Amino acid sequence: MAIGATIYKANLNLSNLNTHHYADFNLTVARHPSESETRMMCRLVAFLHAAHDDLELTKGISSNDEPDLWQRHLTGEIVHWIELGLPDEKRIRQACGRAEKVSIYTYHDNKADIWLAKHRASLAANSKVNVFHIQAASDDALEPLLQKTMDISCIIEDEQMHLSDAHNHLSIEVKASI
Repeated sequence: MAIGATIYKANLNLSNLNTHHYADFNLTVARHPSESETRMMCRLVAFLHAAHDDLELTKGISSNDEPDLWQRHLTGEIVHWIELGLPDEKRIRQACGRAEKVSIYTYHDNKADIWLAKHRASLAANSKVNVFHIQAASDDALEPLLQKTMDISCIIEDEQMHLSDAHNHLSIEVKASI
């Protein structure tokens, strides 16, 4: 019997001082069996960083046709395609062909540096693509916030994200790489 997804509830309170976007989001997050807890929490960080009223979590890792997050028009056209990790060039071209804007969020420091060095020229030449790096104190720094039901407050100012719940507070950087 196959292992199913683990379901989490996330109540997010966002105060983005950079874009003056203030909102509450109530999300149901399915963590695929092959997805690490860190990666799932990075999806939430990317969601908060790119927050829009129409932004949605998708099937993500369990689908080849969908990104981790996307924003779509009412017509179904993809406005913003958001990938997490280190996508290959074919995946990036696919995203650029289907969406008006593409964002990539990396989160493994050493691997991200190597990936970015390899792809920097082609990424910089594509005006649709933005690359951001989620810089936490350690790979598992976000995991104390992970609960089956999460109530997380987020304040974004400049490149800093301050995340907190009833028991934890942490600051991470989300830096534009391209």
